[in-house]
Amino acid sequence: MTRTSLIRSATKRLDTLHSASYFAPTMTEALTSAGVPAEAHYLAQRSASLGTPSAELVVATFFNYAPAYVSTHVPAVWESLRPADITAARIAGVEAMSAQILASDAATASGMDRAGFDSLATKILERLRPVLDAQSLSGRPLFAAHVPALTGARAADPTLQSAVDLWAAITLLREHRGDAHIAALVTVGLSGLEAIVLDSATGRSFYPWSMRKTRGWSEEEWRETAEALQTRGLLTSSGDDAHLTDAGAALKEDAETRTDAAVASAWDVLTDDALSALADDAKVVAKLVLGSGVLPSKLFGHGSDAKS
Repeated sequence: MTRTSLIRSATKRLDTLHSASYFAPTMTEALTSAGVPAEAHYLAQRSASLGTPSAELVVATFFNYAPAYVSTHVPAVWESLRPADITAARIAGVEAMSAQILASDAATASGMDRAGFDSLATKILERLRPVLDAQSLSGRPLFAAHVPALTGARAADPTLQSAVDLWAAITLLREHRGDAHIAALVTVGLSGLEAIVLDSATGRSFYPWSMRKTRGWSEEEWRETAEALQTRGLLTSSGDDAHLTDAGAALKEDAETRTDAAVASAWDVLTDDALSALADDAKVVAKLVLGSGVLPSKLFGHGSDAKS
């Protein structure tokens, strides 16, 4: 496996822990308890690192959310809530989620107790820290905003500190690559909506209905965009059962290759052996998270067999 493939694999596997935090019931409870409206949970927790951003800034940095949907919740959410309080609630939700994962049947079956996870997290963090230190702030607004917001995040339960530290490191890794990926998508000529329509068509991302619901796009907007992508030869049809054409797959791979190039220098601090070991350890984390059930699988797949 090439270094690029290893970096992609390690990043994707680790990102499972970050992604799970958006869906975990513990996060919902923490944000709701802090007074965040349910419909604004995602927008508020991720944009709080930016301070009190305008709807326009959130649209720009999140890239694939409908402007009308964002403006419904931002900046109104900042009128009653402080970003620092939302971030604190987010950390509390991550801590509770981590406890749930480590108490799951998947953890028991694999023999992963808190001490074992602490050892695993420590190994991963030792390899990630030099990578994070090498990541450039330039052109990475969400990554840059998250650095001070998450640095020094503390768990109420000291035995879960390594889990919180691991989540924070993975989040920084994710936001850095995410900023680069947005730049790549813009460079290959895709809008935010076009990008997620194509992503859904891979069958490895959110169902189209789920993507529309969570990002605020109407079915009419989605269909018009899908029809345009079909006309460009990137989709097989405009329906929710559409697949990528060869040209569509090539365009997505072009964007991924550009993203790989934009983050590669930060990973140069790891040897091939260290990178391979990180990918292996990341696989353990992904299996643990997926086995715990905190990340619902019914939101991911192909077609329209699930209902909103």
